[in-house]
Amino acid sequence: MSARVESLNAKSFELPARMRGLQPTLIRQFFERALPDSINFGLGEPDLPTPQFMRDEAARIARDEQNGYTSHPGIPALRDKIAEQYPHLELPRTGVVVTCGSQEAMTDAFMCTVEAGDEVLLPNPSFPAYDACTRIAEATPVYYRMPADGDFAFDIENFKSQITDRTKLAVVISPSNPTGKILTEENLKQIAGALEGTGIWLISDEIYSDLYFGERPHSASEYYEKTIIVSGLSKSLSMTGWRLGWAACKDPELINAIQVLHGFTTVCTSTITQKASLLAWTDEAEEAKQIARDVYKKRGEFLVELFKKELGLNSTSPEGAFYTMLDVRSLGDDIEIAEKFLQNRVVTVPGIAFGDEAKGFLRISFCNTEELMAEGVRRMKEVL
Repeated sequence: MSARVESLNAKSFELPARMRGLQPTLIRQFFERALPDSINFGLGEPDLPTPQFMRDEAARIARDEQNGYTSHPGIPALRDKIAEQYPHLELPRTGVVVTCGSQEAMTDAFMCTVEAGDEVLLPNPSFPAYDACTRIAEATPVYYRMPADGDFAFDIENFKSQITDRTKLAVVISPSNPTGKILTEENLKQIAGALEGTGIWLISDEIYSDLYFGERPHSASEYYEKTIIVSGLSKSLSMTGWRLGWAACKDPELINAIQVLHGFTTVCTSTITQKASLLAWTDEAEEAKQIARDVYKKRGEFLVELFKKELGLNSTSPEGAFYTMLDVRSLGDDIEIAEKFLQNRVVTVPGIAFGDEAKGFLRISFCNTEELMAEGVRRMKEVL
């Protein structure tokens, strides 16, 4: 063996730069350490069952049909149904790529828009995967504040102040994970105005767009043409494990790039899931979505009132999704408090997991029955 080969073999493995420092989120870390019989206020996963008609259709397809590969971007009929959700874009079928959940669509969109040296504008607080996607794409995350003292509402002046010559991409999410807040029509128009003429791409994360408690949220794509919509069925129809998401965009060159990357990373989304998902816009499905909205709205109101009554603590009023931010700043460090709750069999997520703007808060998911939530709050009160 040559000296050069021996030298190479002796070197310890070193991760490529894009992977260094990437760790599982605090959300997942707290969940994985949960004690038996814990009440889970942590994970953002619907506890409502997948509608029975979807299950029955998937079972029938698996049993009776041949389920080989589909075309990379998905079944034509499914892409047509998704395109119809955005009439203002007049999307052709080719404007949609069906992905393995919205997370794949998000990652693909990052990889196809930014590169080393670029900056990406991200909300603070926000879902930690955005930061990870930015770093995997070798770009630099830059944060615009959704101020805690302003009830986590959008601040256009702060957003504009973060834009530089290196900004290539911005991300918005409405309704928001972690705050449950919805960007208003005026907010979206302000964002479009700030980005107009800059060439900056906008990713609109709309995975919670069917879970709203007042008026249906607007899509950023209604106001800004260079928008990539990322969405899916995981939250609205309790289909997290089915992995059905999509990217939609009016720009043919960009959506084609996403399609090519998707083809090389996953080939195609599960054929059984795609076929069953053709029912996701039927009257039966719309009824199931409305039931979910009603359930989560009621639960959110119940939990916010319970925190106030039993713990004397304020939390944000959810406008959509299934989250509230519990203000524990008067009690101390959010990680330490979440740790104490964890030891008493209650899973919460420290706000710092979503950015320093949420430090001193806990993200609370109300994907639980009222009975379980009441027991969870009782255990929290026991700790305090």
